[in-house]
Amino acid sequence: MAPPKHVLALLLLLFSATNACHQRAKTLHIPVVHRDAVFPPPPYAKRGSLQNRRFAAAETALMTSGLHSPVMSGLPFESGEYFASIGVGTPSTTALLVIDTGSDLVWLQCKPCRHCYAQMSPLYDPRRSSTYRQIPCSSPQCPLLQGCDNSTGACGYTMVYGDGSSSSGNLATDRLVFSNDTSVYNITIGCGHDNEGLFDSSAGLLGVGRGAASFASQVVPSYGSYFAYCLGDRTSNVRSNSSYLVFGRTPELPSTAFTPLLSNPRRRNLYYVNLAGFSVGGERVTGFSNSSLSLDPASGRGGIVVDSGTSISRFPRDAYGALRDAFDARAAAGGMRRLSGHISVFDACYDMRGVAMANVPQIVLHFAGGADMALPPENYFIPEDTGNGMYYCLALEATDDGLSVLGNVQQQGFRIVFDVEKERVGFAPTGC
Repeated sequence: MAPPKHVLALLLLLFSATNACHQRAKTLHIPVVHRDAVFPPPPYAKRGSLQNRRFAAAETALMTSGLHSPVMSGLPFESGEYFASIGVGTPSTTALLVIDTGSDLVWLQCKPCRHCYAQMSPLYDPRRSSTYRQIPCSSPQCPLLQGCDNSTGACGYTMVYGDGSSSSGNLATDRLVFSNDTSVYNITIGCGHDNEGLFDSSAGLLGVGRGAASFASQVVPSYGSYFAYCLGDRTSNVRSNSSYLVFGRTPELPSTAFTPLLSNPRRRNLYYVNLAGFSVGGERVTGFSNSSLSLDPASGRGGIVVDSGTSISRFPRDAYGALRDAFDARAAAGGMRRLSGHISVFDACYDMRGVAMANVPQIVLHFAGGADMALPPENYFIPEDTGNGMYYCLALEATDDGLSVLGNVQQQGFRIVFDVEKERVGFAPTGC
């Protein structure tokens, strides 16, 4: 389905002008769009996440910082990620890039395309950008990734994902344009000429992981090792949603609770934290090994990754089972009727006819250091239309691969702070 014309018109208006000024603002503030606000999914669309595709394995202060963008947000939840709207090149081309805290490279589809998937925003043509510079094989930037095109002397890259999706092309630098025409120059990007797979009609990916090639790392000299985002409610009206992504330290909301940021020697580019446990209906969940929620640096297993590119949170099977059973017991006591089978990937779904939503048991995530994340019901209890009726499911999953994830559905409405400088991650409710 084509995107709403007024949405694309607004996005194009944001970055149609160029800016020759090199004066640096204190922060970079980026409008964020949920994919369903621009590319509504068909009713048969399956849930997906970038995690499944990866290789191997204070609001007023923000408004007055001088870098604030118009607000756009998502429509009804189906599958998907959140997009940052960014201008690329001089003159700039608007690109909708999937925000991904679990990968490092900033890449987008480029003309000429040997093979490109369909995207809704215009294709970036590096030949039309006066600030585009191809990175040669001899450059120190080349070893950040891999490969060299000996015929042209251009540094190449190839990204291969678990489902067969891929992007390959050459590395280059160019200008990226953010809110109020604030520009950042000489950012290393991947110019993808051969791309295929499931990228949700986006122009590419904005990698903000912990690796040297990520956008978050590249802007450290100017904006520091600090960024934050708030991913708005998918069901909000596109005009009233207030999702954002901001780079540079800003005043923290008084409600922000912090937990230590950990490093996994086996997955150094991911943002790990330790989860201490769960509460359901005010009572601590028991019956599982808490050690599965803590990172073991020797094995690389345990802990939980805060990931903007995964939709649904995944916990170790024993922990998920204990959480689900505690939820189900409280739900039954409140008159909620559990279905006998699965709906989609969810194994705890309920018939809520005649039952008030106030009866939904509250879930709280307890992180190391005393940080609690009290989830509103819409962050874990979501509607599913089966065609035979509307039911509600516990939107969490079990995993057996040792990689647990805090997904973007559970992050909705929270300001998530990545304070790498102070080695901590923060959560603030009603942060949008």
